[in-house]
Amino acid sequence: MPQFFTSIAQPEVQAQTITYPPSLIQLIQNNLFHGLPNEDPYAYLATYIEIYNTIRLAGVPEDAIRLSLFSFSLSGEAKRWLHSLKGNSLKTWNEVVEKFLKKYFPKSKTAKGKAAISSFHQFFDESLSEALEKFRGLLRNTPTHGFSESIQFNIFIDGLRPRSKQLLDASACGKIKLKTPEEAMDLIENMAASDIAILRDRAHIPTKQSFLELTFQDALLAQNKLLSKQLKH
Repeated sequence: MPQFFTSIAQPEVQAQTITYPPSLIQLIQNNLFHGLPNEDPYAYLATYIEIYNTIRLAGVPEDAIRLSLFSFSLSGEAKRWLHSLKGNSLKTWNEVVEKFLKKYFPKSKTAKGKAAISSFHQFFDESLSEALEKFRGLLRNTPTHGFSESIQFNIFIDGLRPRSKQLLDASACGKIKLKTPEEAMDLIENMAASDIAILRDRAHIPTKQSFLELTFQDALLAQNKLLSKQLKH
């Protein structure tokens, strides 16, 4: 009778048997990765890790739990991909992650994401808070972008419309780029919060054509919030 081997080698454990609660398997299968273009492999891995971190078994290393449960978390094309790999070729969790990301987050996807981050710009009808959230979304979509905090900050500032830059410079009492990235982000987040508060306080919902911009007074408000925060420390 022919022997069949899965691509993930059976981990060595001290325990004679490994028994997982059915509820754990169900939880994993409620968060399946199918290998579809719109799925985020990094978000999937983060969720998978959260799930298996909820269990500890005597005599069973963490790596063994990750390996033995991994196939249950895949479906469709992703499951077929795992089965297509050579039997017993994956012996550690790091090898599984490396192979998985090479398949579902290749270098070409990283390059595309980095290009999107580098070409960030604030639209004419976009508030500062919307632009900030959009930029953070681009960063989340490509965790492998490799941009340092200072480079991220410069890309964001350079992509803003002149009016937004002027207001940020006013809140910084000079050039926002002369602030440290941490100080600058405090100012930006305070101004973005003021932006949202202004929109919330209005009796009407602004349209894209009449989207409200921050005023110089709002810039001063953001500056005062930062100063108050610094005085408390």
